Amino acid sequence: MKSNLSQKDKRLLLFMFLFVVVVGIGYWGIYPQIKAYNKLEAEIAEQEALQSINQQKVANYIFVETQCEEFEQSMAEDKQKFFDRMNEADVDKLLTTKALKHGLESFNLNIVIESTPSTRKAYKYSELYQQQLQWEAANKQKAQASSSTDELIEDLEKDTGKKNSDKEEDEEDGKVTQELIDIFGDTDTVGLNNDIYAARVSMTLGGSKEELQAFLEEMMNFDKEVLITSFAWSEYRVQRLKEGIVVTEENKKDIKRTDYEIVTMDALTINMELYMCDKD
Repeated sequence: MKSNLSQKDKRLLLFMFLFVVVVGIGYWGIYPQIKAYNKLEAEIAEQEALQSINQQKVANYIFVETQCEEFEQSMAEDKQKFFDRMNEADVDKLLTTKALKHGLESFNLNIVIESTPSTRKAYKYSELYQQQLQWEAANKQKAQASSSTDELIEDLEKDTGKKNSDKEEDEEDGKVTQELIDIFGDTDTVGLNNDIYAARVSMTLGGSKEELQAFLEEMMNFDKEVLITSFAWSEYRVQRLKEGIVVTEENKKDIKRTDYEIVTMDALTINMELYMCDKD
């Protein structure tokens, strides 16, 4: 069979064939390799950046570890300034013992221990008070910014329809929880609590002016954290048996009203707060 193609047509067909072969090799052979190479380069750059960060962390590890030890030591020393966690009976025993040591009588004792940490601030004209206000304002601003960011992300997710599955969210929560445990320790297991709790106490004591003054000074100079919020002087009247009369089971019913006398003594009403924290 004789071909009717001219030499020019044959060269054109050969050129087209070679062009298709070159394009095919480039698109299906070389181009995927270039994409893989670029992706690999990006991963290498990312890993190199991560390696640099890790090297800095390793270099700073000793310094950070020293800081942590100093911070833990400082916290342990500060905790010694506070009472151990006490209940109402413990506070009653502590204050009643001190009152009896000074020869005082306790006419009234009211103790309230809050179940939540104390929110009392420093004296309003002190430098610490201003620092506390700045700290609260900064935390409030961070909370508002975080809330706004969360709302924006939620809106974007609704618009794009890209929401994480429950499984992914659980995994993310697990990662965050593990990170917190790595940083602060498993507080649920260890039982550590760095919060400060206050025992609010109101008590009225009776005795001589000197004994009451000595008790008040001892509470003001206590080696633990005690805040005297207010105190007031007054007089207290009590009914006592006259001197020389001893009450026994035999004469108890025979004692008359005339056997009693009214005694007036100085009284001191103190309102104070005792600060406690866990030291486990």
